[in-house]
Amino acid sequence: MARPRKEHELDIARRAVDETIRLLAERGDLDVPLTAVAQAIGCTAPALYGHFHDKSALLCAVRNEGFNRLYREKLAVFEQRRGDPFGYLRDGSYAYVRFALENPTLYRLMFTPPPKLGISHDPWSGEAGRQVLDLLLTGLRCSQSKGFLPGMDLSRYSFMFWSTVHGAVSLMLQNRDMDQSAKWDTAREAINTLMEMIAATRR
Repeated sequence: MARPRKEHELDIARRAVDETIRLLAERGDLDVPLTAVAQAIGCTAPALYGHFHDKSALLCAVRNEGFNRLYREKLAVFEQRRGDPFGYLRDGSYAYVRFALENPTLYRLMFTPPPKLGISHDPWSGEAGRQVLDLLLTGLRCSQSKGFLPGMDLSRYSFMFWSTVHGAVSLMLQNRDMDQSAKWDTAREAINTLMEMIAATRR
C-alpha cells in the first residue's frame, strides 16, 4: 500500500478547491464542512486553515474557479468556431447551459452566492467573471462586423443576451420535476429562438 503523502508535498490550496467542487456536486448544497475537505485531501484541518481561514474564504476561491472552468469551456468553443462568430454565440451558449446543468450547485454559488460570503452578487465584478463576459462581447462584436445587430449598443445587448440564457437556465434548475434531457431541450430552444432574432437583424 502506498504511504500517505506528507502535507508539505500536497498542493493543499489547489486540491481544496477541486475537492470542494466535487463535494458540492455530491452533497447538492453549499454546506460542506472544512473537515470533510481536509479528509478528502489527506491533510489535517489546521493545514487547511493555513490556506483558507474559514469556509467563506474557501467558497470564494471555489466560486472563482467555477468562472475559470466556464471560461475555459467557452474559450474552447470560441477557438473551434474561429471565423464564425454567429456559430460561437450559439454553441458558446449551449456550452454555458451544459456547464450549469452539470454543475448546478457550483453554478448557484457563482451567480447567487450566500450573503455571508460578503462578495458582490454581480457575477462580472471579479476578473474571473469578466473574462466570461468578455468572450460574449467579442462574439457580439465579431458578429456585428459581419452584418448582425447593425447599430446596436453591444454593451447593453450583451446584458440582454446573457440575461436570456441565464434566465432560461435558472428556471430549468429550479424545476425539480423536469429531467435533465427536458431541461436541456427547453434551454436550447430558448437559445435557438434568441439566435433566430439575431439572424433576422443581418443586413
